Amino acid sequence: MTIKYDGYLNVLFVADYRKARDFYENVMGLECANATDGVDAFYNVGSNGMLLIARDIADDLLSPGDVDHEPSRGGRFVMATGVDDVDDAYEELRAKGATFIREPEDRHWGLRCAHFTDPDGNVWEIHAPVAKG
Repeated sequence: MTIKYDGYLNVLFVADYRKARDFYENVMGLECANATDGVDAFYNVGSNGMLLIARDIADDLLSPGDVDHEPSRGGRFVMATGVDDVDDAYEELRAKGATFIREPEDRHWGLRCAHFTDPDGNVWEIHAPVAKG
């Protein structure tokens, strides 16, 4: 049998639900598609999705021993998304308060990338193909 995947849903456990929602809606500009106040919030990200869950609620999803309640001390994974123009997106996100850990730069694999963190230390990458010319 071959497993067929139909997309993905990133589920992020967040320490401060309201702060996380503020970041994703007012800094990143994502539109909340569905939410249970204080518990979770769902966002469409392209054809896929992202769900914020308050950490204390996440204990019920997994188990208390399997949810990390400590602040992130570095990237565990990177959520990467394409944008039309990395430099424009960088300036807009930075002006809204996003903290960048890498400024826009052309990478040898053919993408211009920049990296920032959300309030819980989760790392996001914005990227676009390097302009030919």
